[in-house]
Amino acid sequence: MFNNSTTIFQNAFIVNDLKKSCARWARTMGIGPFTLLKDIDLPNIVYRGQPGELKLSAALAASGNIQLELIQPHHDHASVYRDYYPTGQEGFHHIGILTDDLQASIAEYEARGNGVVCSGGDPEGTEIAYMDTWDDGFCLTELIRPADSYIEMSRMLEDAARNWDGKTVFVPGN
Repeated sequence: MFNNSTTIFQNAFIVNDLKKSCARWARTMGIGPFTLLKDIDLPNIVYRGQPGELKLSAALAASGNIQLELIQPHHDHASVYRDYYPTGQEGFHHIGILTDDLQASIAEYEARGNGVVCSGGDPEGTEIAYMDTWDDGFCLTELIRPADSYIEMSRMLEDAARNWDGKTVFVPGN
């Protein structure tokens, strides 16, 4: 399904206030509606080779073939988010690339000298690895091996964007 480990699927930003950031993107960039994923706790994370955890909320919206992800970390400890944007700072964080074979894609990046900063997954089976491409492209690269539920959510975001009224910031129910 996803054979090209260089096609950008997602752009992600670290933000301080998720709802205000969604409203700003909808108003200034014409992107929406956003789906909120609140209070995510990923305890099965490996961060710089050690067990770690990520606590965050996120908002997702589609813009054509690109998924926009806004991330509001809910922790101050060293992490794949806070190493690049300490509490109070915002900015572009990573591009996301879909892959069928996470380990093969990791090996491709490692062969180019880009190591794994953080890796893990969610209970539904999506696996991720953030690769250290910061010095090469001023952002990280997140490799994503999506579970079926991730693909379904992405399709729902694309449908919502196609049918968006241009005003409603959040998908109904958020």
